[in-house]
Amino acid sequence: MNKDEILKIAQKEGHDEMKLQIRDKSIKWTYIAMVVAVAIFSFIRSEQGLPMMDLSATMGFSVSVGETYRYVKCKEKGCLVIAVIAFIVAIAATIRFAMGY
Repeated sequence: MNKDEILKIAQKEGHDEMKLQIRDKSIKWTYIAMVVAVAIFSFIRSEQGLPMMDLSATMGFSVSVGETYRYVKCKEKGCLVIAVIAFIVAIAATIRFAMGY
């Protein structure tokens, strides 16, 4: 099988590697922007004496799910460590949120 045949098969399957890479990178940048935004809003809310644990819990669960998925697919132990830490933070933030902090 030569290069042209492989290209034709890939085109028939409808998989566009460039689009997949762009999608993956856009998800990465969305994820980074979300973390930064939550950090900023949490800081502002905490400075105003407002509860901010809901934002922390939301971010913790989001990071935990994303890193768990990466661990399942790639088997990178660093992803598992981050997922567990984020999950613990999310649970702690949820408990504090439920207690009124």
